[in-house]
Amino acid sequence: MSFIYFIIFLLIVFFLNSFLKRKKILINSTGESHQTLTSKEIVPLTGGIYLIISFFVLFHNSNIVNLIIILFFFLVGLFSDIKILKSPILRLILQIFCTFLFLYYNEIRLENTRILFLDNILNYQIINYFFLIFCIIIIINGSNFIDGVNCNVIGYYILITLIIFKLSFINNLNIDIEQLKFWLLILLVIYILNLFSKLFLGDNGAYFLGFFYSYFLINIYIQNQNISPYFIILLLWYPGFENFFSLLRKLSFKKSPIKPDQNHLHQLIFFYLKKKINLDIKIINSLSGNLIIFYNLIIFYIASLKIENTQFQLMLIFTNIIIYCFIYLRVFRFKNNNLLSN
Repeated sequence: MSFIYFIIFLLIVFFLNSFLKRKKILINSTGESHQTLTSKEIVPLTGGIYLIISFFVLFHNSNIVNLIIILFFFLVGLFSDIKILKSPILRLILQIFCTFLFLYYNEIRLENTRILFLDNILNYQIINYFFLIFCIIIIINGSNFIDGVNCNVIGYYILITLIIFKLSFINNLNIDIEQLKFWLLILLVIYILNLFSKLFLGDNGAYFLGFFYSYFLINIYIQNQNISPYFIILLLWYPGFENFFSLLRKLSFKKSPIKPDQNHLHQLIFFYLKKKINLDIKIINSLSGNLIIFYNLIIFYIASLKIENTQFQLMLIFTNIIIYCFIYLRVFRFKNNNLLSN
């Protein structure tokens, strides 16, 4: 039955997406250099639309206030995609405001980080809110930062879903398995269409996924205190570190931290593969994203073996950071050397 639903949803999205493309509704026709690596082909930015509609169908019984706030995050991204909300600063302010409302309304607090010094600081409610808002905003915008090659974002959150699905059987997590199963099918449909450049997530999809999974994983930790909080951090390490690293990189080169560029890790990997492999550029696009996904699949699987072990999770987080920096320096130098030689 699940396979039938999968095929039906795939066909619906495919034909509706083709209709939107013909009508030129919500399309990526700007050819912005930081977004378009392969061509200036018109591709609909509709991934987030299908995700939010599916989310409301699956989780319509959730608290109405939470649903409205989640919808607002999607709308901030949507208005960014259609160039109504152009200011990155204004988008950031709206994200901070919505995140605070969400945390305050649900009375969400982080009480046990397994670091005594940090726990003592987080006893102050305003600092607790500030810390959680900072973490969630980093993930939301980091998800948008890594959205530059096919499958990178949607594939990453599929991995997280699969890991949680696996742990729900082994560790008896308090999760609706049937809902999670159908949600996974929906993500797979979007992944397939993104793989073949039939749609992009857009800011609307990246913001929605970043916020939803931030809350989803924080909530899992709150309800399952046996899980190390650093396992949750590890699951979100890539978008989080990509954002943090990009800010430091731009500031070190005296560039605006809010101005987009083509020097994110996934873009540099794309450039490297394009120069090294004689394949169609669209294949290289999807290959770049899936190589990163494959790496994270290995890391997530290893991390899932000892989800309660803080030292083990911290070791993996630092390993990821070291590997990220090593690969980044290699491909960054490769790109610069090629540009200078040309």
